[in-house]
Amino acid sequence: MLLVTAATVSTGLSAFIGAAIPATIAAVVAIYVSWVGRKREDQQRRRDLYSEAYRLTLEWCEAIYRLRRRAPDCSQDRDLVEHFHQLQERIAYYQGWLAIENVELGKAYQEFLNTVLRECKPLIQAAWQKPGRDPTQPPPADDVHPDLTAAKDRYLAAVRWHLASWWTRQMNEERTI
Repeated sequence: MLLVTAATVSTGLSAFIGAAIPATIAAVVAIYVSWVGRKREDQQRRRDLYSEAYRLTLEWCEAIYRLRRRAPDCSQDRDLVEHFHQLQERIAYYQGWLAIENVELGKAYQEFLNTVLRECKPLIQAAWQKPGRDPTQPPPADDVHPDLTAAKDRYLAAVRWHLASWWTRQMNEERTI
């Protein structure tokens, strides 16, 4: 009788283990897939955040050209001033958000923004001093354009570093040593 009971227990245990292992594997796979999905969503959210901050900062440069091509009769001046205010509010929002998101990335964005403002501010001031011109007229040969290539490259490098996986960062650090 004891042998029958042990055999029954052994069969029951085998059946339990046979069902538990696939269920455990399925649960682990489901958790992993969910985790990967959340990581991808977070990565996309960060990309959107960083690219929007980048776009808004470059929109400040575009404002130079809006000013240069404004209506000669000053009819657009009030709208342009409002545009600058809204742009500044949105940039300040992203300044804060990026500083909260990551201290180093916040610093990189601040450096990028400072360079853009330093390069564009005198051009914006000069554009306000000159009368507007018809948008269909070609720009004068003496129009100055901001050179932001290095500042853009530094900010984008910081973004790439921040978005890189731990493994990618480790591999890049080993190469630089």
